[in-house]
Formats: sequence, C-alpha cells, structure tokens
Amino acid sequence: MMRWLLTYADMITLLLALFIILFAISNISSVKFQRLVRAVSGGFNSTDTINNPPNGGVTGGLHGRTDQANLASIKSQLDKYIARKNLQSKVQTRIDAQGLVITLLSDKAYYDSGSADLRPETKQLLDVVAAQLRSVRNDVRVEGSTDNVPIATAAYPTNWELSAARSTGVTRYLVEHAKIIPTRISFAGYGEFRPKFLNDSDAHRQQNRRVDVVILNGTEPPRLAQNPETE
Repeated sequence: MMRWLLTYADMITLLLALFIILFAISNISSVKFQRLVRAVSGGFNSTDTINNPPNGGVTGGLHGRTDQANLASIKSQLDKYIARKNLQSKVQTRIDAQGLVITLLSDKAYYDSGSADLRPETKQLLDVVAAQLRSVRNDVRVEGSTDNVPIATAAYPTNWELSAARSTGVTRYLVEHAKIIPTRISFAGYGEFRPKFLNDSDAHRQQNRRVDVVILNGTEPPRLAQNPETE
C-alpha cells in the first residue's frame, strides 16, 4: 500500500541532484566551459575541433613571432652589409606577406652552373644571414628555384632535383655549421615552376635561378604558386 513512497523518494532525490548541479554551474568559468564544449564536440566528430587546430594553424606558434618592425630592422642590417660588400647584384631582400625574403641569386655567384655545392663566398654570406636568424625565433623556410632551361645530368635529372639539392645544402649548412635549431627550419625545391619573371630573356632567367631564405612572420598561410605574367 506504501509503494508510492518509493516513486516519491526517487523524485525528491532527482530534484535534489538537479539543484546541486544548478548550484555548481552557477559560477562556471567560461574558459573551462568552452574547453569542455570543444572536448565533447570532438568526441562526437564535430568540425569545431577538427577545423580549429592549435594556435589557429599559425606557422611558428611554438617559437614565437617577430613583428614587421623587427623584420624591417633585420632587413636594414642585411642591406647595409650587402651595400658594404657590393653584393647588390647577387643578394636581394624584400618583405612580403609571408615575411622577410633573402634571395641568393645562384647564377655563377654562389653556385657553379648545374651544381649545388656551396662556394666559400656562399658560406660567408650564410654566416651573416645565420647571425640574424639567431636574433629571432621565427620559423625559416629555404626555397630553391631554377629557370626553365632543362638539365639532365647523372646527379640532377631535372630542375626539381637541382633546386631541391641547393635548398637542402643551404638548410644543412644553417643547421650543422651555423647551429640554427632544426625544428625551426624547412626547405622546398620548386624547380622552374615558381619564377619571379617570365623566362623570356637571359636577365629574367638569371633572376629566376635563386635560393630564398624566408624568415616567416607566422601570420600568413603558405603562398600559392605565383603567376609570372602578373609580375
């Protein structure tokens, strides 16, 4: 005859639990709540977690970033060295969306034709560049490019291999000799497919044979392939 008390007692217990939970979350931390939401959402395959990687997907987040003003200061110091050594025809610097770009024109200035071996003057310049790299914590990418003149040697069957070998050589020198932290640096070989100018003259082809050392600012996504016709 008193079975209704069991149901009544269960209801009272549930109400008590409800009020305890409401009291507990009345002073909830919004930060912790958002973390909880993301964690739970990720467990249910939500795109909230998938599309929001750490640091917003920004390159170089672990190492910090140098702002544009500091990159400009580094550029100024390098430009003074370039002017003092009369290297204007061999080295170029510029600041663009991805960061500070230091261009080594590889045509007979820092490499022998068809070779990826670093010449002594190349190493000397890389030592100067490395001193600036050590003054910041930004990530660095070394990019090798060539003109569109075919190459077919035992070591380099195509321009892909030549550009990759040159960027690899610079990367290894910066890491092994200049002691740049390996986790900061990467390299790429673009062959003939990212020219600065159309390959329609000797002067333009000379500008396309290059190695770029890029101090990334960490705020821009990787650049898309350039269209030389817009240069």
